[in-house]
Amino acid sequence: MASRPSVSNSLAGCRLPVSMEVVERKYQSFHEFTAGAPQRIDHFQVVTHDVQTATDFWSNLGFRMAEYTAAPDGDELWGTWLEVKGNTHDLVFTNGRGPRLHHFAFAVPDASAIIHAADVAGALGAGNEIDRGPGRHGLSNALFLYLRDPDQHRVELFNTHYQYIDLEVPPIRWDVTDPRRAQLWGMPASKRWFFEASEFPDEPVNEPLLHATPQTLEDYLGVH
Repeated sequence: MASRPSVSNSLAGCRLPVSMEVVERKYQSFHEFTAGAPQRIDHFQVVTHDVQTATDFWSNLGFRMAEYTAAPDGDELWGTWLEVKGNTHDLVFTNGRGPRLHHFAFAVPDASAIIHAADVAGALGAGNEIDRGPGRHGLSNALFLYLRDPDQHRVELFNTHYQYIDLEVPPIRWDVTDPRRAQLWGMPASKRWFFEASEFPDEPVNEPLLHATPQTLEDYLGVH
């Protein structure tokens, strides 16, 4: 039986546009875990003015739709959750002024890591940088906590989304008016979670093709 080629051999002669240093894996270095103990970068969510076009482009590159949101009276895409590694999503597109980066996410080992991260943020005087959560999404079933980094980019810590491997399984459709898609329990997110995102350098921001007024925490509480 032929031996499996090494990574270096399989990439011989290839010119990669980017590279990064390979470091030791520390999944079992429990004594070094701090705060939320992020394990890996898991996914990115991008706000786009045209969800359908973005979804078509990445689907043609091999991404598969695991879940999506659509209006009850049509099939226009308001949000799509695309995957390539067998989980629910590696790349998410949601409707809005874009393109802008909504968040990037780190997987954490368990639910207690999410609570501990929130406690650490509070202990360090950064509790006001918690943007949303803890909570559980309907989409993907993930437990989540969103925070802002020092540059005010949004970072998610999450755990417990499910596997999406079988090719026969169709994507899950969510009604865009169903609040459970975003959060199975608890109050809705604030205006800044829905409408604030990081712009990409030198990339013009376009107004969305579809327009919506999501229920925000401020609306829910009657605060203006």
